[in-house]
Amino acid sequence: MKLTKISLAALVALGAFSSVASATPLEEAIKNVDLSGFARYRYTHTHEYDKKQENVKKANDAKHNFKMITNFKAAIDDNFFGVVGLRYNANDGSGDNAGTANIDGTDKTNTTDPFKVYQFYLGYKVGATTITAGKQVIGSYFTDDAVGTGVRVVNEDIEGLTLTALAFDALEGSGESDGDLYDVSVTNQLNKYDVGNLYAAGIAGAYDPINFQLWYASLTNLADLLAADVSANFAITDDVSLGARLNYVNSTADASAKSKLGYNDGNFYAGELSTSLFGFDLAGGYIGWKSQDKGISAFSFEDQGSLIDAGEDVFDWTHAEGKGNFFYVTGAYTFDKFTAGLDYVKGTQKTSAGAGNPDAKDKVEEFVPRFAYQYSKKLKFSSFYSFQTHKLDNDEKKKEDKFRFEAKYSF
Repeated sequence: MKLTKISLAALVALGAFSSVASATPLEEAIKNVDLSGFARYRYTHTHEYDKKQENVKKANDAKHNFKMITNFKAAIDDNFFGVVGLRYNANDGSGDNAGTANIDGTDKTNTTDPFKVYQFYLGYKVGATTITAGKQVIGSYFTDDAVGTGVRVVNEDIEGLTLTALAFDALEGSGESDGDLYDVSVTNQLNKYDVGNLYAAGIAGAYDPINFQLWYASLTNLADLLAADVSANFAITDDVSLGARLNYVNSTADASAKSKLGYNDGNFYAGELSTSLFGFDLAGGYIGWKSQDKGISAFSFEDQGSLIDAGEDVFDWTHAEGKGNFFYVTGAYTFDKFTAGLDYVKGTQKTSAGAGNPDAKDKVEEFVPRFAYQYSKKLKFSSFYSFQTHKLDNDEKKKEDKFRFEAKYSF
């Protein structure tokens, strides 16, 4: 009996052919896949200037940001589904940064960063309960778009109520995460300090005209947060409505965060009244916080979370220092596809100046004109200009300006 010799290359080719022959046709494979996400371009220019130091050059920073999020959701069967999310996020320099000549020569454009996986999780839905496990957007009251690895459970069995519980033992700390909690130049938390795991549970209710949320969360080595949020909206006519909202957060800092990072217990409280009148949207309110011993308190774990916020650069709820008392007014008018608006924020922040010294006081004022053009349902152009002034105890006056233009296509 003669044995036929088959080369390794031939075996590989035969294996590939047999795999292709039995593979799912592309048309069938993608028919149950939902695609969502966005592509966004931003140009941001920031400028800081100290009026008492006329001989010091103005500090400038300008950059182009290119970002694309693409999520693929595939139904596996009647109950299981899978999600893979890809992200591209790159910055290019623009012009004279830091007010001096660019020592590296011409600004470089980033053409080498690839798309990277930022979500990869399996979901299971039975009745009104959805369980997701893996790398995913956290989706809590105290975070915005931060990503972590863990488990999230959402139940909607009771009409009008949404119950959420989550546990994450790995946090992104960059990419989507914003706030001084993640800024290595400020606190070094996620690089030099173990903030621990994130656990949270929340109840959200929607019973028109009242909405409410009650949340508890623990970033185990940083702080425990308890939040209550109540809002109401009364539609008087199709063109006129009135609204109100109250916000409270209690923060209890972990002992190690107190000793190593200066974080402390604190309270956040805010209230807002709003109205819509024939295309005008107006709102005004108060924001205050107090950190024990003029320390630092975390009232959110990433960006501003879902807390009341106004302006662009005055507040950071991951790193709220001392004591703050602020008032704000926002207004916008929408006509056809155009929206023009203005935010105004004014208040005082007091921080510790050290033992035996009076508190340091910073009087802050910010104007933010805004403009947006909704070209189509999916494509939107927007911009703002933030002008911020700080008046310190020693009559020092600092100014900070930020301009941003954004084009965003959602799909």
